[in-house]
This record gives sequence, structure tokens and C-alpha cells, in this order.
Amino acid sequence: MKSQVALVLSLFFIAGAYASFLPDWTGFYVVFGIGFGLSMLVPAIWRLGPKRWVYLLATIVAIFACFYLKIRTPQPSADDISKYAPLSNVIVRGRVIESPSLTRSERAKFLLAVQEVNLSGKVNIKDLKDRTSSDPSSNAANADNDKKFMATSGKLYVTVPLIEVTGLRVGQEIELSGRLYLPSRADNFGAFDFKSYLARQGVFAGLSGRSLVMQGNPVSFGEWWFISRIVRAHVMGAGVPEGSLLSSLVLGSRAVDLPSDLKDAFIQAGLAAVLAASGFQVTLVLGAAIALTNNSSLKIKFAVGCCCLGGYLLLTGASPSILRAVLMGFGSLIGLVVQRRSRPVIGLLITAVLLLLYQPQWIWDLGFQFSFLATFGLLTTSRSIAERLEWLPPTIAELLSVPIAAYIWTLPLQLLVFGKLSPYSLIANVLTTPLVSIATYGGIISGLLAIIFVPLGAAIAWLLYPLLHWTIDIAQWINNLPNASISVGAISIWQMLIAYILFVAIWLLPWFAKMQRWTIAFVLACVVLFVPNTLAQQNSFQVTIPAFNDVPIMLIRNQNQTVLINSGDRQFANFTLIPFLQKLGINRLDWGVSTDTQPDVSDGWNALTSSVAISQFRDISLGVTPKPYQDLQQTLANAKTPLASLKVGESLTINNQVQIQLLNQSPDVLKLKTGDLSWLLLANTDPKSQQAIAAKKELLPQLTANVLWWTGIQIDPVILQAIKPTIAIASATSVVEEMVNQLYDAKVRVFWTGRDGSIQWNPEKDFHTLRDQQDSQSPI
Repeated sequence: MKSQVALVLSLFFIAGAYASFLPDWTGFYVVFGIGFGLSMLVPAIWRLGPKRWVYLLATIVAIFACFYLKIRTPQPSADDISKYAPLSNVIVRGRVIESPSLTRSERAKFLLAVQEVNLSGKVNIKDLKDRTSSDPSSNAANADNDKKFMATSGKLYVTVPLIEVTGLRVGQEIELSGRLYLPSRADNFGAFDFKSYLARQGVFAGLSGRSLVMQGNPVSFGEWWFISRIVRAHVMGAGVPEGSLLSSLVLGSRAVDLPSDLKDAFIQAGLAAVLAASGFQVTLVLGAAIALTNNSSLKIKFAVGCCCLGGYLLLTGASPSILRAVLMGFGSLIGLVVQRRSRPVIGLLITAVLLLLYQPQWIWDLGFQFSFLATFGLLTTSRSIAERLEWLPPTIAELLSVPIAAYIWTLPLQLLVFGKLSPYSLIANVLTTPLVSIATYGGIISGLLAIIFVPLGAAIAWLLYPLLHWTIDIAQWINNLPNASISVGAISIWQMLIAYILFVAIWLLPWFAKMQRWTIAFVLACVVLFVPNTLAQQNSFQVTIPAFNDVPIMLIRNQNQTVLINSGDRQFANFTLIPFLQKLGINRLDWGVSTDTQPDVSDGWNALTSSVAISQFRDISLGVTPKPYQDLQQTLANAKTPLASLKVGESLTINNQVQIQLLNQSPDVLKLKTGDLSWLLLANTDPKSQQAIAAKKELLPQLTANVLWWTGIQIDPVILQAIKPTIAIASATSVVEEMVNQLYDAKVRVFWTGRDGSIQWNPEKDFHTLRDQQDSQSPI
């Protein structure tokens, strides 16, 4: 009975914490209503379960959790450094609170606790480079410089050139110059919200650093000393990237910078958990500690186990997955000492509550969510799966049941967040688990020896090279299989909740014990996860205009036909377009249309072709073929994708609802039809191009359209009169004020991506913007 009470209280606390995201007091009302309803209903149905008072107490706990998360949500203080942003040139002093790591743009990043700021951004440069000089004149200059600084507080997300962080450690006092900025909200549907991500860590400003100077004595000892020796031994013995992979297996990817291509390969193959220090590694550490003290007393086992867990925690850092595993390991040690059988599911939920009390914002951390769901699946489902695989040898059945259980329980969340499947991830996990297990044990031994003598640890790492190389080969082989990564579309929250309710029912209710009923429930969960999206994709009609600098980009989707006009640069394609296509469930572009072959704004096509198939490609080219575009032509030729240039007057009929026509070339004028709506794209709107368009009297009557789509500069009145738009959409960071006033006076609705973010149209909702959606979801 006590375990049931603990289970209910823990679940209600977690549910209350999630309800805190609802605006204003809505979360409190929802928690109270559901809790009170369950207290009335469940005891009447489940007479052997917890009493009514338990649910009433749990409701109070949930309300407390909701309130607790709201008051623990970080807010900038009155003197926070973010109050001074943006500024193009500042100098800050502070203390490094996070180890530097590498960004994808090859810069170093870390968090800085700010203590002082110089808003003028001017100091004596000579004294920046020599803070320890004993020269009286230098000391006088230092004192004069110090007067320019004023006290402030808060944390900064800092990026600097990689060379600047050489020798930088956590706890080091530094002085840093650069550009102070405010993190931006997501500008596109489904894009990563960098501002919210930093705000959950109590960071409300960023600094793009130019130069960094260390102050005081460098940090001489800390966990970094052990980490550096371990990583050095692994790389010395196994090389790169195998040695880096070994360090990641032992310490987690946060302790070592893996090459981006290797990290992406493991993630795509469904092996992301291999790179993150988590319960698997903690289990190995604790198992080794218990095995080494097998003939010792329980007190010695407990002490050695605690030391190993504590030491591992210090080396890897207090990430949610590591803390969860360490706390559960500690609970197992206590159970070992008191000689009582532990209840792992209850222990997992209590661990979750303790971690959320310590850091409530972890409830939104994907690592936290995936770690707990995977562990919950192992505890509740792996044994049942192994029993249903009794036709296999026991060892193989056990090996298969672990990744299957973890995959089942993380699948709904994965579909909600990414809308993507890795069909071969089970195979990848089964094949790599023995290799990873042996390599992790060997890596731990290598690391311990490296602390004493680096070459000795390197010798062990050298022996592990074949296992690490085979693991990388398996990940790359999996990714080269047909349909290795499938975009099925992001599901709704209600789909995820129904799926998890069915999974819990399979676990708890005896009625599902029979194989046939268990199968029916699981199939029903899959239907809920996949069928609604499939039906919605077949009937969707949507036009999206992403926000990217001053480049016009459009994605049209209708009747299972997908058209992309322009791609942006490689970074935009990788981090915005491809994730957006995944969440829509798009694996193929039926048509790609490029109106610009400039390398800085069209290189995104090369990134897209590596993730999304393109059936047909058209461009508007006058023979200008820069290197990135030549690479694209070669890629399309290798994929046997038809490539041609649009001719003036030529129309592309995608279906009876979507049509594209080139009205003029140099300057380019494109006319589109989406349902009953007509669009006119003026890709080149410089004054000279507009004069050329206005001079063509036969062209002007063809310009009439419902929507003017352009790049935000002033439009010639002659051209504007010819178009007669009712909607004007600018793919631009800003729009000329005179132009905006002119359009408003003509009763034209005006949107631009710099102000509104990404813009969408569909026949039911008409035009709506990302900012409208964000503002409607905001609690303010």
C-alpha cells in the first residue's frame, strides 16, 4: 500500500509540473479539476487501490508542483547584464561556470557568470594583455580602467574564436570584449527556440566575443585535470575519431567534443544514447564496484559503491540522465545494505521528483525526458518482451528485449519532437551493444590507468581500437541502408498521451496479460500514432514562407505534391528547412525551383539533397554557375533528377491547384497559383530592375495578383498599380517605411518575415504568422 501511495504522489507531482506551462492560473484549475475527479472516480472502480484521501493529497502535491515550477522559473534580476543589450562593443569581467565546448561553426562556447561590465568598450589595450605587471604606470592605468567598470550580475552565453579558450577552465576569472546581444525567438515554425532554451538556464543575453584575457592565477587543479588525462590517453591510443568515441562512451559527449559528422551518424542510426553518459555506464561502474568487493562486508561494498558513483558524477557532470542513474544506483546500494528488495519503478519516480525539486526546468530537457522514458520501459516492459521471445536462446532474447523496450517507450515522444523514425535502430543497438559494453569497460580501465600514467592508459585504448572502429562502421552501414531515416510527421500531444495511456494499460492491467489482447492494444497505439498524420498529409493544402534574411523562400504542399522555391544557405537548410520537412513528414520534394544561383543564398540545395530526394528541378539561370551550383548539378545528375531551366512564358502545372509560370527573365518575375490565390514574386527589386519591368508595357497587364511577394524595398508606383495586390508579403528583415504606409493607405494587408517570423497560408485559416501563434501561447 505504501508503494501505491508513493506511486500516486510522484505521478501527480510530475503531472503538476507539466501543467505549469499553461498560461496564468489555467494549470492550477486543470490540476485541481482532474485530481478531484480522479479522487471521486478511481476509488469506486479500483477498490483495492489507494483510498480517496491519497488522491486528494496528491492533488495538493500537484498544485504545489505547478506553483513551485512557476516561482522557480528563472527571471532576469534588476541589474542583469541583459538590461544593457544590444551593444556592439562591451567588455565584461566574470567567472567561467561551464567548460568550453565546440560549436558547429568551429567556435568555442561556454557560460560566464558576469561580475562587471564596461559599456564604453574602451580600456587600455596594453593593460588587457598584461594584468600582472608590477610597473607603477601600468598599475595606475589598471586603476583608471577599473573606474570604467560597474557592477552587474547574470549569466552570458559566450562564443569566441577557438584559439581564445586555450587553457581556459571552469572557475577561471576572465575579461572579455565583444558584441552583447539578446537571443532571438524562433523565426520559423518548428524551429529551435534559442531564447527559451537559454532562459531555462537563467541566461538572457549572449556575447559574441572577440578577445579574451585571463585574470588572476589559472585554475591549477579540478575535475578537468582527470578528464584531460583520460581523453589524452584515449586519443593517443585509439586515434581520432575512435579515441574521441571511447571518451564519449566513458564520460559522455559533454566531456569531449566529438566530430559533428560522427555525432550526426550515430544520431541518424538511432544510437544517440551511446554517446551520452547515462544509466548504462553507471550500471557498468556500479557493477564493477560490487564485483570487486564481492568478498567484503556490506559496509565496504556500500562505501566503495558510493565513492565510484560520486567520482563518476564529478567526471561526467551533473546532467539529468547521469543524476537519475546515480540516484537510482545509490538507492540500490541502500537496498543492498538494509537487505530489502527494492521497487525500481517507485525508485525511478521518486528520483524524478527529487531531481525536479533540485532543478525544476529539467522537466523540459529532452535528455531528462528520454532518459526516464527509456529506463521506465526497461523496468516495466523488457521482461515481458523477453518472455514473448522465448523461442530464441535466452541470451539473445535478453539482448533484444532491452532496446525494444526502450524504443517502444521513447517512440511517441520522438515522434512528437522530431517526427522522424530510424527503422534500423533496433538492429543497430543489438549489433553495437556487445561492442559498446566491452569498449566501455576497457575505456574505464584505460582512464583509471591514464590518471596514474597516460601512456599506460593509451596502451589499453590501442587494444580497443578494433571494437570502436567496428562500432563506427556499423553506424555508417546502417545509415547507408535504404530508407534508413523516414520522416513520418510530428504527432499531436493528444496522440502521444493516448499512446502512453495504452502502454501503461498493457503494463498494469491483468486483462492485457493474454498475448492477443496485448497485441491488439499495441496495434491500436500504433494506429493512433501514425494513421491521423497519414490522413492529414493526404488532404493538406499549405503554403509556408520561411524567414531567412532577405531571400524569398516558399514551400507549397498540396495533394501529396511538395514544391520548394529556393533553399537559403547550407546552415539554414540543415537547421531549419530539413527539420521542418521532417515534422511535416516530407521525404521527397516533387519539385525544386531555384530563382537564384548565388553561392551565399543557394548552397542549401546541396544540403537538402543529402536528406531529401528531389524528383524534378528547375532554375532560372542565364548561364551563371558558381561552384556550389555546379556541385548541385552534379549531385542531381548522379541521382538522375531531371534538371532544366524555365523559359519565359513556360508554366509548371503541379496539379489542378498549384501552378508556376515565369513571366519575365532578368529581372525575374514569377507568377504562382495556389487554389484561388495568385502570387507575384519580384525576386529582383533594385531600381534598375524595376525600371526594366515598368518599361515593358506588354508585361504590366500580366502582373495582376492577389499577393505581392517581394524583398521589402520601395516598389515603383506603376508596377504596384499593375499588380493591384490585397496582400503584401516581404521576405525581408525590414521594409521601407514609406512602402508600408503606401500599402496601408491602399488597404493592403502587410506581412514581413523580419517582424512576423514565418508566414503560412491555407484555405481554412487564411494567412497567419509564427508571432501570432507564439503570442497566443504566451502566458503574458
